[in-house]
Amino acid sequence: MGDLDLFEPGTQIFTGTVRSWSGSFGELVTDSGLAVIFVLQGQPQPQIGERITISARRFRPVYQAGTVTKA
Repeated sequence: MGDLDLFEPGTQIFTGTVRSWSGSFGELVTDSGLAVIFVLQGQPQPQIGERITISARRFRPVYQAGTVTKA
């Protein structure tokens, strides 16, 4: 139990369309068809159908979005 960081190292960038929302959880579908479940905290919630890019760290089994920008 050496490392207490619950996030996997490094960030990943995903670009796609917001498909759904439930509370602070969103689902982003990328151009290649990958569905990415992510969490937003302290940021405005994008609209369903909006195309965005997120920079996120994996927090099993979801991603914590660090930044969200319109694509």
